[in-house]
Amino acid sequence: MTEWLVFAGIMLLGAMLPGANTAIILRNTLQGSRRDGFITALGLATALAIHVVLSVLGLAALIERTPILYEAIRWLGSAYLIYLGIVYIATRSSNDDADSQESSNNPFIAGMMVSLFNPKILIMFVAIFSHIVAEVSSIALQILYCITPVAAEFGWLSMIILLLTRPSIQAWLKRARTTIERVIGGGLVLLGIKLGLG
Repeated sequence: MTEWLVFAGIMLLGAMLPGANTAIILRNTLQGSRRDGFITALGLATALAIHVVLSVLGLAALIERTPILYEAIRWLGSAYLIYLGIVYIATRSSNDDADSQESSNNPFIAGMMVSLFNPKILIMFVAIFSHIVAEVSSIALQILYCITPVAAEFGWLSMIILLLTRPSIQAWLKRARTTIERVIGGGLVLLGIKLGLG
Protein backbone atom coordinates (compact mmCIF):
# COMPACT_ATOMS: atom_id res chain seq x y z
CA MET A 1 0.00 0.00 0.00
CA THR A 2 2.97 2.32 0.60
CA GLU A 3 3.90 1.99 -3.08
CA TRP A 4 0.38 3.02 -4.08
CA LEU A 5 0.51 6.08 -1.78
CA VAL A 6 3.78 7.15 -3.41
CA PHE A 7 2.23 6.58 -6.84
CA ALA A 8 -0.90 8.57 -5.89
CA GLY A 9 1.29 11.42 -4.62
CA ILE A 10 3.25 11.49 -7.88
CA MET A 11 0.00 11.51 -9.90
CA LEU A 12 -1.40 14.37 -7.80
CA LEU A 13 1.80 16.42 -8.20
CA GLY A 14 1.64 15.76 -11.94
CA ALA A 15 -1.97 16.98 -12.05
CA MET A 16 -0.97 20.13 -10.13
CA LEU A 17 1.68 21.15 -12.66
CA PRO A 18 0.37 24.11 -14.68
CA GLY A 19 -0.14 23.29 -18.33
CA ALA A 20 -2.72 23.09 -21.08
CA ASN A 21 -5.19 21.26 -18.80
CA THR A 22 -5.11 24.02 -16.20
CA ALA A 23 -5.33 26.70 -18.91
CA ILE A 24 -8.46 25.26 -20.52
CA ILE A 25 -10.11 24.78 -17.11
CA LEU A 26 -9.39 28.42 -16.24
CA ARG A 27 -10.70 29.62 -19.57
CA ASN A 28 -13.91 27.54 -19.71
CA THR A 29 -14.79 28.27 -16.09
CA LEU A 30 -14.16 31.98 -16.57
CA GLN A 31 -15.98 32.22 -19.92
CA GLY A 32 -18.76 29.79 -19.10
CA SER A 33 -19.69 28.66 -15.61
CA ARG A 34 -18.96 26.14 -12.89
CA ARG A 35 -20.90 23.61 -15.00
CA ASP A 36 -18.69 24.26 -18.05
CA GLY A 37 -15.62 23.89 -15.84
CA PHE A 38 -16.74 20.50 -14.55
CA ILE A 39 -17.69 19.31 -18.04
CA THR A 40 -14.22 20.33 -19.26
CA ALA A 41 -12.64 18.48 -16.30
CA LEU A 42 -14.70 15.42 -17.20
CA GLY A 43 -13.38 15.61 -20.78
CA LEU A 44 -9.79 15.85 -19.52
CA ALA A 45 -10.32 12.95 -17.10
CA THR A 46 -11.90 10.84 -19.87
CA ALA A 47 -8.87 11.44 -22.12
CA LEU A 48 -6.59 10.46 -19.23
CA ALA A 49 -8.59 7.25 -18.75
CA ILE A 50 -8.13 6.50 -22.47
CA HIS A 51 -4.35 7.06 -22.08
CA VAL A 52 -4.31 4.63 -19.14
CA VAL A 53 -6.26 1.97 -21.05
CA LEU A 54 -4.02 2.35 -24.13
CA SER A 55 -0.96 1.99 -21.91
CA VAL A 56 -2.25 -1.12 -20.17
CA LEU A 57 -3.21 -2.72 -23.50
CA GLY A 58 0.23 -1.93 -24.92
CA LEU A 59 -1.11 0.28 -27.72
CA ALA A 60 0.76 3.31 -26.40
CA ALA A 61 4.05 1.39 -26.70
CA LEU A 62 3.15 0.63 -30.32
CA ILE A 63 2.52 4.33 -30.95
CA GLU A 64 5.89 5.15 -29.37
CA ARG A 65 7.64 2.62 -31.64
CA THR A 66 5.89 3.93 -34.77
CA PRO A 67 7.54 7.30 -35.48
CA ILE A 68 5.04 8.38 -38.17
CA LEU A 69 2.05 7.73 -35.91
CA TYR A 70 3.73 9.41 -32.94
CA GLU A 71 4.62 12.46 -35.05
CA ALA A 72 1.09 12.69 -36.47
CA ILE A 73 -0.42 12.71 -32.95
CA ARG A 74 2.18 15.24 -31.78
CA TRP A 75 1.49 17.62 -34.67
CA LEU A 76 -2.29 17.29 -34.26
CA GLY A 77 -1.94 18.13 -30.58
CA SER A 78 0.36 21.05 -31.34
CA ALA A 79 -1.99 22.43 -34.01
CA TYR A 80 -5.01 22.12 -31.70
CA LEU A 81 -3.30 23.96 -28.82
CA ILE A 82 -2.14 26.74 -31.15
CA TYR A 83 -5.65 27.00 -32.65
CA LEU A 84 -7.22 27.24 -29.17
CA GLY A 85 -4.66 29.81 -28.12
CA ILE A 86 -5.36 32.03 -31.15
CA VAL A 87 -9.13 31.75 -30.55
CA TYR A 88 -8.64 32.81 -26.91
CA ILE A 89 -6.34 35.71 -27.82
CA ALA A 90 -8.87 36.94 -30.39
CA THR A 91 -11.82 36.75 -27.97
CA ARG A 92 -13.73 40.02 -27.79
CA SER A 93 -14.15 41.67 -24.42
CA SER A 94 -17.95 41.93 -24.74
CA ASN A 95 -20.03 39.96 -22.28
CA ASP A 96 -22.94 39.16 -24.54
CA ASP A 97 -24.70 35.82 -24.53
CA ALA A 98 -23.66 34.86 -28.05
CA ASP A 99 -20.01 35.25 -27.11
CA SER A 100 -20.50 33.18 -24.00
CA GLN A 101 -22.37 30.49 -25.90
CA GLU A 102 -19.70 30.33 -28.61
CA SER A 103 -16.88 30.02 -26.09
CA SER A 104 -18.34 27.00 -24.38
CA ASN A 105 -19.97 25.14 -27.29
CA ASN A 106 -18.59 21.78 -26.21
CA PRO A 107 -16.29 22.01 -23.19
CA PHE A 108 -16.16 18.19 -22.89
CA ILE A 109 -14.71 17.76 -26.40
CA ALA A 110 -12.34 20.72 -25.91
CA GLY A 111 -11.01 19.20 -22.67
CA MET A 112 -10.70 15.73 -24.14
CA MET A 113 -8.86 16.93 -27.26
CA VAL A 114 -6.30 18.92 -25.25
CA SER A 115 -5.26 15.82 -23.30
CA LEU A 116 -5.87 13.12 -25.91
CA PHE A 117 -3.51 14.58 -28.52
CA ASN A 118 -0.58 14.92 -26.15
CA PRO A 119 1.71 11.96 -26.96
CA LYS A 120 3.99 12.83 -24.04
CA ILE A 121 1.21 11.79 -21.64
CA LEU A 122 0.91 8.47 -23.49
CA ILE A 123 4.65 7.86 -23.24
CA MET A 124 4.67 8.77 -19.55
CA PHE A 125 1.95 6.21 -18.86
CA VAL A 126 3.79 3.57 -20.88
CA ALA A 127 6.85 4.10 -18.66
CA ILE A 128 4.76 3.96 -15.47
CA PHE A 129 2.34 1.15 -16.24
CA SER A 130 4.84 -1.15 -17.96
CA HIS A 131 6.48 -1.55 -14.54
CA ILE A 132 3.48 -1.30 -12.22
CA VAL A 133 1.09 -3.66 -13.99
CA ALA A 134 3.85 -6.24 -14.36
CA GLU A 135 4.67 -6.14 -10.65
CA VAL A 136 1.14 -6.00 -9.18
CA SER A 137 -0.47 -9.42 -9.18
CA SER A 138 -3.86 -8.52 -7.66
CA ILE A 139 -6.53 -7.46 -10.18
CA ALA A 140 -8.08 -5.14 -7.55
CA LEU A 141 -4.74 -3.35 -7.07
CA GLN A 142 -4.22 -3.07 -10.83
CA ILE A 143 -7.65 -1.42 -11.14
CA LEU A 144 -6.79 0.91 -8.24
CA TYR A 145 -3.56 1.94 -9.97
CA CYS A 146 -5.44 2.58 -13.21
CA ILE A 147 -8.14 4.69 -11.51
CA THR A 148 -5.68 6.74 -9.42
CA PRO A 149 -4.36 9.13 -12.14
CA VAL A 150 -7.89 9.87 -13.36
CA ALA A 151 -9.18 10.52 -9.82
CA ALA A 152 -6.15 12.70 -8.97
CA GLU A 153 -6.62 14.78 -12.13
CA PHE A 154 -10.37 15.22 -11.70
CA GLY A 155 -10.03 15.94 -7.97
CA TRP A 156 -7.39 18.64 -8.47
CA LEU A 157 -9.25 20.29 -11.35
CA SER A 158 -12.47 20.24 -9.30
CA MET A 159 -10.72 22.14 -6.52
CA ILE A 160 -9.57 24.78 -9.03
CA ILE A 161 -13.12 25.11 -10.43
CA LEU A 162 -14.68 25.47 -6.95
CA LEU A 163 -12.09 28.12 -6.06
CA LEU A 164 -12.62 30.03 -9.31
CA THR A 165 -16.40 30.11 -8.87
CA ARG A 166 -16.36 31.65 -5.39
CA PRO A 167 -18.34 34.94 -5.70
CA SER A 168 -15.46 37.21 -4.60
CA ILE A 169 -12.98 35.58 -6.98
CA GLN A 170 -15.56 35.44 -9.78
CA ALA A 171 -16.14 39.21 -9.51
CA TRP A 172 -12.40 39.90 -9.83
CA LEU A 173 -12.02 37.41 -12.71
CA LYS A 174 -14.86 39.02 -14.65
CA ARG A 175 -13.17 42.41 -14.40
CA ALA A 176 -9.88 40.97 -15.65
CA ARG A 177 -11.49 38.53 -18.11
CA THR A 178 -10.05 39.85 -21.38
CA THR A 179 -6.51 40.04 -20.00
CA ILE A 180 -6.75 36.54 -18.52
CA GLU A 181 -8.16 35.19 -21.82
CA ARG A 182 -5.19 36.60 -23.73
CA VAL A 183 -2.63 35.36 -21.22
CA ILE A 184 -4.17 31.87 -21.36
CA GLY A 185 -4.28 32.06 -25.17
CA GLY A 186 -0.62 33.07 -25.33
CA GLY A 187 0.28 30.25 -22.96
CA LEU A 188 -1.55 27.69 -25.10
CA VAL A 189 0.18 28.93 -28.27
CA LEU A 190 3.58 28.57 -26.54
CA LEU A 191 2.66 25.08 -25.26
CA GLY A 192 1.55 24.13 -28.78
CA ILE A 193 4.84 25.36 -30.26
CA LYS A 194 6.81 23.52 -27.58
CA LEU A 195 4.88 20.30 -28.27
CA GLY A 196 5.40 20.73 -32.02
CA LEU A 197 9.16 21.20 -31.59
CA GLY A 198 9.26 18.08 -29.41
